[in-house]
Amino acid sequence: MVIKFPVFVALVGAIIHFAYTVKLRRFKVSEKPPASRAHLSVEQRQQKIVIGSWISFAIGCVFLVAAIVFTWLENSN
Repeated sequence: MVIKFPVFVALVGAIIHFAYTVKLRRFKVSEKPPASRAHLSVEQRQQKIVIGSWISFAIGCVFLVAAIVFTWLENSN
């Protein structure tokens, strides 16, 4: 069984997004905010990081499902 290009791209996308999710989960914001986020508290900025990690996790799941569907379509003939 040869892995085709769309399956490979979807698997790489899923791995990258899951790794980025882990990176965001471990990220802690600094006490001194950047100028663009000066109006937000530390908790609000950390909450935005958590939301971003959930979005990255969801995109990784979509890529994983796409890889499964592409594999199924390639082998359905």
